Amino acid sequence: MNQSSVHLLDLPDEMLLNILKKLDNVDVLYALLGIDSGRLNSLAREETFSRTLNLVSILHNTTMVDSILDRFFNYILPQVHDNVECLIVEPAFMERILLAAHYQNLTELKIINFQRDNSSRYFADDSSLRHIFKRQITKLDLFVKDREREVGSLKDYTKNVFARVLTCFENLNHLNVTGTMIPASPGLSISYLPSNTFSSSTLTYLCINVLYFTDCLCLLDGRLKHLSTFIVQIYCMDTDLSIVHNLNELPKMKVFSLIHYGLIEEYNDKFVSLVRRMLYLEKLTLYLRIACPSVYTDPIYLINEFSMNLSRLHSFNFYLSTENNRNDLVRYLSNNNVKQNYMNTGYQEVSTIVSFSVNTARHHIFTLPFEFIKFLGIGNIFPNIVFKNVIELYVHDVVPFEHEFFLRIAQAFPMLKRFCISHLSRHSHNSKKSTDNIQSHQIVEYPHLTFLDITRVDNNYVEHLLNETKTHLPSLTELHVRYEDLRVATEDFTKELTRRNCANVTRLKTWREIVGSKDFYIYFPLL
Repeated sequence: MNQSSVHLLDLPDEMLLNILKKLDNVDVLYALLGIDSGRLNSLAREETFSRTLNLVSILHNTTMVDSILDRFFNYILPQVHDNVECLIVEPAFMERILLAAHYQNLTELKIINFQRDNSSRYFADDSSLRHIFKRQITKLDLFVKDREREVGSLKDYTKNVFARVLTCFENLNHLNVTGTMIPASPGLSISYLPSNTFSSSTLTYLCINVLYFTDCLCLLDGRLKHLSTFIVQIYCMDTDLSIVHNLNELPKMKVFSLIHYGLIEEYNDKFVSLVRRMLYLEKLTLYLRIACPSVYTDPIYLINEFSMNLSRLHSFNFYLSTENNRNDLVRYLSNNNVKQNYMNTGYQEVSTIVSFSVNTARHHIFTLPFEFIKFLGIGNIFPNIVFKNVIELYVHDVVPFEHEFFLRIAQAFPMLKRFCISHLSRHSHNSKKSTDNIQSHQIVEYPHLTFLDITRVDNNYVEHLLNETKTHLPSLTELHVRYEDLRVATEDFTKELTRRNCANVTRLKTWREIVGSKDFYIYFPLL
């Protein structure tokens, strides 16, 4: 057959469907529904193209958004509404989309760019959407755009947003609240609110950020009595001992994930005690960083403590690091078969990293593949692993970082968005010389990096990371750097080779040293 004469309509239906399934559902509906070809029009009506509709994607074409939305509201949605089970919307158009047709099979709603000021009105008692939320929606995902530092009282935010969601969505069994802003979206704060705040008799799945560990305990005090999956990130580990918690067993809990990215200064058994209340736990995920200044703490011991007596546990993903006295860790490593200890954990593959600073040492142990988004405190030596989920990295070492180290970082952390580097010792002469004649194929590429903190390095690193012949930072928008280092590296802000990496920076935070005065930061939002 002459391939040049084959047309799209010459293909069998099965092949056409496979091609169309590779396209966005909304694009298929917009392009094919209602066209003259009855065959393509019929294929576009297949449930697979209207079961889930992401109506946020069509808003990207701002020049045609009105005409596209009009076609969807007036023609497409009224024809496919019976197939729709999940809608992905933004607050600005949510009301119009939900009222455009009667979606009798709609049970799932995802709200993108959710903000208190543009969305909470939909949860009011007189909202035109209240009947849909109350009767139909059982699964809700909120992708929150609010920033914690901009919303004021988290107690008020909890009452006016989080608690109102559970009041409005009476049949909800799945709630996922995901922050889209860095450093932090608002966390739930219920410790000092009435015990019926944020309560539900139907919720079985909850993913949320909370302000304090106490808030985590409050959520498990019986107000969510059917909860079986609980995924929580805790901002602060403070516990108010004056609050008496219900510490009954949690036999319905099957999946539990606890993440705290901060350094825990005083570790105790409150985490182990919490996990041991979950008698029939099947999947456990932990991310904890623990300071142990007075006595060495073996992370393997902690792992065994968490998993002890959990007979149904079949999946245990973790990252645990202990920050110890340097000499204590050296003695431990010299007297123990660390590799054998890891093998005895009984779970999936485990790896380890040990990094040193002047007086302390960090002992990291984690399961593979590494599923967390942050890795804090590694040094020059780390295993040949690709950390494809990590978007934020902090590195520190007493040994200087060479150009080859930054190449390895780019390869090991391909999705890196935030990078903090700490090393205040001078580069060796050989290191400085080795970076002067870097070939083009050796240039370090960080294609996704938007945030770079180099306030705790000397000016050789600053020049190395901003010089386009050594490092390429096409997405950099926020830079933290000492003013004098930036001035020297850019030759009084005139050096052409540092211009391109700084061209897209819109937020600049500088640290300037004033003789006879304290150091201070200046934060410049750039236009």
